[in-house]
Amino acid sequence: MIITVTLNPAVDHTLDLHHLTLGDTNRVQNSRIDPGGKGINVSRVLQELGRESMASGLAPGSLGRFVEHSLLERGILCDFVHTRGQTRTNLTIVDESIHETTLLSYRGPEIDPRHMTTLETKLRRYLSSGDWLVVAGSIPPPIKPEAYERLIALGREAGVSTVLDADAEALAAGLRGKPDLVKTNHHEAERLLGRELGDDALLEQAAHEMRAAGAGTAVITAGGRGAVAVTEDEVWWAWPPEVAVVSSVGAGDALLAGMLLQLSDGRGIEDALRWGTAAGAAACLTPGTQLCAREAVLNTIDHVRVKRTTVRAPARAN
Repeated sequence: MIITVTLNPAVDHTLDLHHLTLGDTNRVQNSRIDPGGKGINVSRVLQELGRESMASGLAPGSLGRFVEHSLLERGILCDFVHTRGQTRTNLTIVDESIHETTLLSYRGPEIDPRHMTTLETKLRRYLSSGDWLVVAGSIPPPIKPEAYERLIALGREAGVSTVLDADAEALAAGLRGKPDLVKTNHHEAERLLGRELGDDALLEQAAHEMRAAGAGTAVITAGGRGAVAVTEDEVWWAWPPEVAVVSSVGAGDALLAGMLLQLSDGRGIEDALRWGTAAGAAACLTPGTQLCAREAVLNTIDHVRVKRTTVRAPARAN
């Protein structure tokens, strides 16, 4: 079983406009509402690709219950901790005339840290050896970033494979928990390391440093530049085919889901990176927060290029 944890879920509201005009009335062509948040998106893509998962985390207020019910209606198992406050809403505006997407992201409510104890109790009940635990997204205040370190440690104690997808302090804290896999985009890696990663060599070095900080395997994505995956003794690169990008929202979540689809079946990093890159590219073909379609992923896989380089990587942190 793949279990995803989203501490700061969202209701993603997408508005499609023929042309966005600031300071004037804009007519909405189409509107769509989806349950959102990184871990939830991973579960949605896994379901589209035919793999069962369970979505868990915190679900504030009536919108949190909407998120939970929406997932259940899609056939996705879930078990969230209900809290006070209200789940945040993300507003995505798609300007069809120039294929440009604008995202307005709310911070989300403050959460009583005691709910984390309830969540950890739930996870202990579900996790068993051979499972995968995905800890992803932002952390609502005033919960400390160290919550990710604890969740990853909890997964390790249960004998499951752990995955981290986060940013800023949450990424740094999660790495201290020594996840089996960390996935970031190049902007998140730049913020973690405090420098620009403008070429392939710098991206590759950054992945080595994330391994040295605690990750078993480090994956960094960089859009059309491709993605790099660094394991203990190998470097893998994958490049997506050129696609007409409609929206890149959720592409990183789709990439992670595609990788997990293969890794959870016992396949290696080559297959995982190929499927992940195909899923990420397919997500770029859909507007707003629709993520990817299985048929588009299957049509893209054969056009993904993957290359391996064998190296002696820096040692993982103790």
